[in-house]
Amino acid sequence: MMKLKMEYGDDAIPISHKFVKEGGLFNSKIFAREVVELTAAVQERKFKSSLLGNKKKIDFTVDDSGDRMTAQLPKSGIGETVSRAAGAGSAAPGKDQAPSKPAGFTFSEKLNEVYAGMAGQTKTAPETAMTTPGQESAELPKRATEEPPGAGGTRFEKELEEIKRAIYKITSDRMNAYESLSGEEINIRPFMQILRNNDFDDEQCSAIITEMKNSISREDLKDKYKIEKSLKDLLKSKIVTTGPIKSSNRKKIVMFIGPTGVGKTTTMAKLGAINSLREGHSVAFVTIDNYRIAATEQLKKYAEIMNIPIHTVNSQREFKDVIAMDTSDIIMVDTSGRSHRNDLKISEIKSFADSVEFDCDKILCVSANTKKSDLNDVFRAFDVIHFNSIIITKVDETSYIGNVIDIADKYHKPISYYTNGQEVPNDIVIADPNKIVDMMIGNVYN
Repeated sequence: MMKLKMEYGDDAIPISHKFVKEGGLFNSKIFAREVVELTAAVQERKFKSSLLGNKKKIDFTVDDSGDRMTAQLPKSGIGETVSRAAGAGSAAPGKDQAPSKPAGFTFSEKLNEVYAGMAGQTKTAPETAMTTPGQESAELPKRATEEPPGAGGTRFEKELEEIKRAIYKITSDRMNAYESLSGEEINIRPFMQILRNNDFDDEQCSAIITEMKNSISREDLKDKYKIEKSLKDLLKSKIVTTGPIKSSNRKKIVMFIGPTGVGKTTTMAKLGAINSLREGHSVAFVTIDNYRIAATEQLKKYAEIMNIPIHTVNSQREFKDVIAMDTSDIIMVDTSGRSHRNDLKISEIKSFADSVEFDCDKILCVSANTKKSDLNDVFRAFDVIHFNSIIITKVDETSYIGNVIDIADKYHKPISYYTNGQEVPNDIVIADPNKIVDMMIGNVYN
């Protein structure tokens, strides 16, 4: 086997082997030596490479009947042959073959026939089988000839063909998917990406796009500007707003709740200034945030500048007394920031809100740059307080606000304001669906 691999390379395929006698006295078995006869098939390409690479002389002989071709390796203690039966009969018993004239074919042609016979692809020659003197090789030639011509060849070739078909199918599917977006639907692709940028998942994106496509004609799908308008109109229909805070004939209480650091105190100062200085309403501040001294001092500074009374309370009893005695049109209440994971602290804020006997709006302040998953947790945690609306803060710190819009729609909560800076009282805007959608999508084609 080692000599076979060395002489003919890795493409040599062993078929069978047997022990035979050769070199006997007067062509008999007397004083004959025992050698191994190895039958193998070799692919022509590798065979030629091996011959040229090793540069060794190899003698090839064909017996008188033309049924057997033998390759004798030089200086070998083991006789090695490459054999093929040209007919249906088995090969003659292995022995030294005397050199004879060629039987009308070359060795390369013979190897081509051998390989073609194994692959089941011989077209011009009669159907043949690889046979050897040994019984061990009987099954392999039988399997090689049982395959019909053009059935795919060897198992390796079949597997290779299956891989090629699979790759072609994948490529075709992708090309078909791309081609299905050609024409009018290619205009939709930029909006799919914009929706994803706004933190809508793939299922939501598909639902929104499908709803948009169903709302306009197929002809309009060819116009990218009409697609943009249709999508904006659809998103606007999902955004509910409350309008600005308004005083009523009765005392109005507005309580600002939300996580720590979202800007509740600054937002309340902005709205206090607008209602007091611009709208002419009487406004009072109440803070129950005794944890953040700096925030309380900041609110007192704002109240002093705007000439607005401010009350600091430490208990529900004090809170009820202040609300009952203050005669302002609008009383704005600043609460301490609470983690949405701290149910006990949120319950404390709820107890303050429930103690109010007057009309009380609870507004949840959330930051636009909060992750969507965290926003969902915040809404769920503070929903026990039954807040009426939301204020989106810090929209200037992010490029997209679809995360908040989606969660607000999920919990059916309207939007009252959004803030876009720190300046008091200017950087706050009354929520408007047109402006919000413009922040979400912008003008794609302008």
